[in-house]
Amino acid sequence: MTRFACNYAIVRFMPYLETGEFANVGVLLWIPKQKTLLFKLLRRKYGRITQFFEELDKQVYLKAMADLDAELHRIERLLQEGVVVTANANLEYGFHKGIFEEIIRPRETIVRFSEQRAILTENPTETLAALYDYYVGRNFVTKEYQEQLMEKGIKRLLDQENLGKRYQKRKVQDKVYGVSFPFVEEQDQRAVRVIKPLFLGQADSTAIMEHGGHWRLKVELLRKRQLLHGPVLFPVKGPEDAKAGDHRHEAFEETLQALEGEGIELVDYEDQRTVLDFALQRLH
Repeated sequence: MTRFACNYAIVRFMPYLETGEFANVGVLLWIPKQKTLLFKLLRRKYGRITQFFEELDKQVYLKAMADLDAELHRIERLLQEGVVVTANANLEYGFHKGIFEEIIRPRETIVRFSEQRAILTENPTETLAALYDYYVGRNFVTKEYQEQLMEKGIKRLLDQENLGKRYQKRKVQDKVYGVSFPFVEEQDQRAVRVIKPLFLGQADSTAIMEHGGHWRLKVELLRKRQLLHGPVLFPVKGPEDAKAGDHRHEAFEETLQALEGEGIELVDYEDQRTVLDFALQRLH
C-alpha cells in the first residue's frame, strides 16, 4: 500500500497564558501529497478540561472549540475546492507545507498548537484517530496503569503505619485456580485479609461493569475453593468526569451494588482513614 508522509500537531487549550498550563484537546493531520487537512477536536465529554481549569466558565472552552472547528472546516472546504488559501493581506500560500505551518504558527490566543511533527502512514484517517486517542483520550492510561498507581498509594499508606511487612503481594491459589493480590495478610499460610485497589473509571460503561464483575467472580471462586479466610477490601476510584444520569456514572453505581456482598467491603480510594482501619484489624 502507498505510505503517506504526514505532518501533525496537537491542539492545546491554554486559558491562562500567565501559568502556561494547557490541556490537549485535539489533533490536526496534514497530508501534503493529497493536499488534505484532517482534524479531530474534543467537543463532547470535556469534563476533565473544566475540572482542571475549575475557575473557568465552560462556555469559554465551548466557544473557543466551536470557533476553531468552524475555521478548520472553512480551510478544509477551500482545500477541497482548490482555492488558494490567503494567510493575510500580504501572503498567499499555495498547496504546500506552508499552509499547515501557517495554521499552527504561534498566536496569542487560548487555543494553541504543539510543534510540527512527522509521521508515515498507510491510512491517514486511522492514524488521526490513533493520535487523538493517545494524546487526547490518553488510551495508554489503562485500568492496569491506573491500578498500579493506586497500589503505590496504598503501599505508601501502609508503610507509613509500619504495615508494609504485614501485607505482602501474594498469589492466593491451589493446584487448579489462583489470583494475585497486591496486599495480603497471612496467618498460618492462609489469606485472612486482602486489599485490592480497583479502578472503575473506564471510558466505556460496559468496561466498568465488566471489570467490577470480573473481580467479584474471582473472589467468589476463591471462597468456593476455601482459599480466602477473611474479608476483601476494594478501595475504588470511579469516573471523575461522569455526572448523575451519565451512562458511566450509572454503570459505576450498579457495579458498586453488584460488588458488595458477604466478605467484600468497598471504600473510596481517597478515604485513607477507612483503608487504614481495615488494615489494622486482626482476625479474631
